[in-house]
Amino acid sequence: MDSKDPLMLAVGAAHAEVTRANQALEQAVEAARAGGATWQLIGSAIGVTKQAAAQRFSDSVYNARSLPQIETKLQQVAEAVFAALAHSDYQHVHHHMTYTAARMLSKRKLAKVWQQVLEANGDFIEVQRTVIEQATLGYTLTYRLRHQRGEPVGQISFNSAHRITGLVIFNDDSAELPW
Repeated sequence: MDSKDPLMLAVGAAHAEVTRANQALEQAVEAARAGGATWQLIGSAIGVTKQAAAQRFSDSVYNARSLPQIETKLQQVAEAVFAALAHSDYQHVHHHMTYTAARMLSKRKLAKVWQQVLEANGDFIEVQRTVIEQATLGYTLTYRLRHQRGEPVGQISFNSAHRITGLVIFNDDSAELPW
C-alpha cells in the first residue's frame, strides 16, 4: 500500500475534515465565551461536563484573547524564579514547576548550577530581557540575566498551565539553546 492508495487518500481526507471541524468548534466556543456563555452551557451543548469543556477549550480561548497577559505572567514567573534562586529559596522555585521538573531539578542540582553561575558571573542583579514564543504544548521563554560580571542566558519551558517543565542556564550566549 502507498500514499496514493484510495484507503490512504480517505485517511488524509478524514483527517483534514476533523481538523476543519475542530477549528470551527474552537472558534464557536471562543465566540460563545465572548458572548457570555458559561462552561456549563458549552459543556451541555457538546455533551460533556463544565470541567471537561473548560479543560479542553480554556487555553485556546484564553490564548486568543490574552497573549499579552500570558507574556506578562511568564515574565513575572521568570523574575520570581531568579529572585528565589538568588536567595537560595529552592522551595519557591519548585513551586513554579511541574512535579516532574521539580524532581529532575532537585534542590541539590539547582544549588550546584546556580553556584557555578554566580562563580562565573558574580551576584545576580536582574532578569534583563525575555522573549516568549508559543510552543506546541506551551511556551518557551528565552532570557538574558544581568550579573555583576556577566550576562548568562537560557530558556524556561512552560506547559499550557504556565508551570515550568524545563530550565537551562548558560554562562555565555554562544551556547545553542535547546527549545
